Amino acid sequence: MKWLLDLGNTRCKSAQWTAGYLAQPQAADCDLASVGRVLDQLAPAAMPLAIWISSVAGEAANAAVQAWCASRGWPAPRFVRSQAESLGVRCAYAVPSRLGVDRWMVVLAAAATGRNALIVDAGTACTIDAVTADGSHLGGLILPGVALARASLNQRTQFQADVVTTAPLPIVGDDTNPAVTVGAVHALLGAIERVRRQLGWVQPLCVLTGGEAPLLQPHLPPDWTLHPHYVLEGVARLADAADVQDDFG
Repeated sequence: MKWLLDLGNTRCKSAQWTAGYLAQPQAADCDLASVGRVLDQLAPAAMPLAIWISSVAGEAANAAVQAWCASRGWPAPRFVRSQAESLGVRCAYAVPSRLGVDRWMVVLAAAATGRNALIVDAGTACTIDAVTADGSHLGGLILPGVALARASLNQRTQFQADVVTTAPLPIVGDDTNPAVTVGAVHALLGAIERVRRQLGWVQPLCVLTGGEAPLLQPHLPPDWTLHPHYVLEGVARLADAADVQDDFG
């Protein structure tokens, strides 16, 4: 069993990878001060054979994870990185290290299907990435997520808008709070629809992941599929490929 971790800006996701399946997926709010406590909460009962991590949490958080593993006598974690090419998938960025590793992981997960794919990771930031059926990452967009857009308006205006979930999504809001939240959701939906339309793909794979995915999914066409742990699916692909290389390479 391998232990997989996705360290984001505000959340940590965890799953156990065994026999080709993600088992016991979990998630918890996490910041630098709480890394050890969160790992205690998410850790499997038995020591894993390997620990693989996708992290955008920064070097201090990564060091805290390494120290936690060492304190238990567990394997040193392997941090995945964005690369010019991985598993036959080619990165669009001239400097691949500038592509967030979480974005690279979802691209690798989608590319495994052999289909033209559009992936939306709706978290603190909402990212949209496109990858072709033959493994060419075309690039993507980065937009503020709903909570981030709302917080930005709160800081720059006189009102304080709270989280308001509306279903079905109205065309316009009838008060400040829904106007802010609905506006942020409309902005994301519009960007997603525009990118998909301009790509011109016929029946692409459309994947939605991330903590704010439930805000968007009800308002997207039914061919959008929800994969809550898509980053970890990409990490699992690399972990399996490393096993093959270790055995035969």
